[in-house]
Amino acid sequence: MAGILGLLSFALLIALIVGLIKPSLILRWTNKPTRLKVIGYWFLSIIITGILGVMFIDTTIDSKTSIQTANNKIKEGNYSNAISTLEKIEKTDSLYNKAQLLIKKADSLNNLTAEEKRVAERINAEKAKKEEVLKQKEQLERELKSIDDGIEFAEGNSIEELQMDIVVFATWAKIIKAAEASEDTELRKLGENLKSKVSKIQIKEFPNLRNQYAKIAAKKMWENDIEVTANGTGKKYINFSGGVFAANKNKQEFQTQVQEILNIFRFKQARYRWYKEESEYTYYTMYEGKDSQPVTFEK
Repeated sequence: MAGILGLLSFALLIALIVGLIKPSLILRWTNKPTRLKVIGYWFLSIIITGILGVMFIDTTIDSKTSIQTANNKIKEGNYSNAISTLEKIEKTDSLYNKAQLLIKKADSLNNLTAEEKRVAERINAEKAKKEEVLKQKEQLERELKSIDDGIEFAEGNSIEELQMDIVVFATWAKIIKAAEASEDTELRKLGENLKSKVSKIQIKEFPNLRNQYAKIAAKKMWENDIEVTANGTGKKYINFSGGVFAANKNKQEFQTQVQEILNIFRFKQARYRWYKEESEYTYYTMYEGKDSQPVTFEK
């Protein structure tokens, strides 16, 4: 109907143009055709077309949308609204039969006893749970495969890139935690496998990440006459040396700025010296756990 009304509106526009050029070609039924009469009849026709549009187009049912809406209502348990929506679809509509099947489904669900509804809800919940477990298994298998295929860490040339490596560890930790909480034996086993592999990777890679962090920080701070190095077993100690650290206030302020990022890289201590060869230093203790422990950014 909308297409017909569109063509009619176009035809009226053509008639208006022709009528304004030569009124007699359009107003054949009147003895004195004028441009003013042509405009008057055109306005009248437009009004009539508009009324027809309201009568027919506004009442047209989008059956595809109605079926989608009804399906959502059924999922919500709002069966009566679903049925009333579907009943508006005409017999001539290509989706009428589908609508009728949905009406039967909604009506059947609406007539279930309280016990039957509880059983249906339990079945649906179990189905959703199985689907979620399947998704988790697929994700775990993908992560295990990616590790077996080989992942490069500590290859970044910026601190932000190195942090993304640690974000990968945190993502694995969340996956592992979810698997450990599952009742599914196979899922827990996959989680344990991933946990073992991730633990070994972290033990190997955190020292490399700390060492790379110190090298990048050294380049950034060179222009401020601050030397940066990482040393000790596992590169767990980071050293900052420079004249600026002769004042305790400067040490404290600097440590406050870098405390969070140094904790992320799991440095055990940050050590400050006035000059590199100085035997005495001021230190701040930070991360005291093991590199093998799961990574979490929760406070």
